[in-house]
Amino acid sequence: MATMRLVYRRRCAFTLVEVLIVITVIAILSMIVIPRAMSARRHAKEAQLRGNLKEMRDAIELFEATTAAWPPSLSDIMAADGSAVSGNFDGRGGWVDRSAYDGPYLCTGDGNLPKDAFTEAQNWNYSNATGDVHSSSTLTAIDGTAYNTW
Repeated sequence: MATMRLVYRRRCAFTLVEVLIVITVIAILSMIVIPRAMSARRHAKEAQLRGNLKEMRDAIELFEATTAAWPPSLSDIMAADGSAVSGNFDGRGGWVDRSAYDGPYLCTGDGNLPKDAFTEAQNWNYSNATGDVHSSSTLTAIDGTAYNTW
């Protein structure tokens, strides 16, 4: 009688079912994480836009307080001195007192106006009749308001 020996094989690979389960778990986790990461990015861009608008509005108010007129163009808040201001009148007809200019009222690292966080450009909507500055983005914020109304 021959003896039967049981041969035990060592298993070195994953089964198809195990691989499919791992792929399914990874897919479910990514469906949870990716939207949250995108939301965090959107919140950060909104915070950057709010900060840029606040800085420019503060600079516009300082310009108006010292020269008794709104800046003729938005870039005038960054002018080195009164002679660099682009015009003599604001949009409401007010005379820009260049001798009282005490700027620049806004200084950035690259010497340019800040970029809109959503348009990635310096194309702000500015009214020199009222001193209002807004984003030129046509997108809607997380809270439902349009960025160009901020």
